[in-house]
Amino acid sequence: MEFTPLTDAQRALFDRDGFLVVPDAIPPELVKRLREASDCLYQEGLATHGLNARGFWDLRNCLPRDENFLELLDWSMTVPLVVQLLGHNLQLITSHLIMRPSNPPDTDETYRASGWHRDGGTAPSDLGATHPRMFIKIGYWLSDASQVGRGSIRFIPGSNNWSGRMPELKEGCDPDDVVEMQVEPGTAVLFENRTLHAVGPNLSDITRKTLFFGYGYRWLRPMDYVAMPEEMLAGCDPIRRQLLGDCTSPMGYQLPEEEDVPLRAWLQEHGESDLDPTAETPGRFASTGRGR
Repeated sequence: MEFTPLTDAQRALFDRDGFLVVPDAIPPELVKRLREASDCLYQEGLATHGLNARGFWDLRNCLPRDENFLELLDWSMTVPLVVQLLGHNLQLITSHLIMRPSNPPDTDETYRASGWHRDGGTAPSDLGATHPRMFIKIGYWLSDASQVGRGSIRFIPGSNNWSGRMPELKEGCDPDDVVEMQVEPGTAVLFENRTLHAVGPNLSDITRKTLFFGYGYRWLRPMDYVAMPEEMLAGCDPIRRQLLGDCTSPMGYQLPEEEDVPLRAWLQEHGESDLDPTAETPGRFASTGRGR
């Protein structure tokens, strides 16, 4: 994996807002291949199950379903940024393909395909409102979302730093400072588990096509797989094997040896080291800042 440095400005933006946009993260040729692979799986899924009750189609743990997706596992324009934000002790916790076709013509602009929420399943309730940054998702846009109303993701900047009880956000009512992603194909968007986000309606005739790869600490259980296929692991280098959840022993997730986490040496080779876990910053381990 090639090294892409995280700039001080990018770190500050991510710590402040809870998300970071990376334009032109993947080249047009790869976008085309990923879109074709996604379209094939989408058509298979529609023929078998159709759209879900909320009017879209998705595929969890999509990584093993097409070899083109494997290129994103350690993509050099994005994954090194996640490693520098979270540290070396990471693995893939989800790979999620989402296809959002046009909503019915009478859909109101206030409709939310997914209401305001934080990621992490029961983590917010298990750990309380003030919980740490535990994983980061990378969303890769394969379709044109450069205009409002194309079913894009929306963020509340700074909600990753909110403490105390979360505000009640009424259905179809956005805060004044909400940001809707208006991005071109090939754009990547990084966001963390504490960042409140929602999905607006797709009022266009373009199917929104996105891939989400999430990376979290290796002591977290993956969201959508137990173990990756052995034949996939066999063809991967050590860093990819780490990211796919490979380990030398069950204890290696909690107390990793050097061979469990080659990303540690990789970071050091590039002059980087993990953040101090005792540091009281609004980034990786603390959840301080404005309340709502």
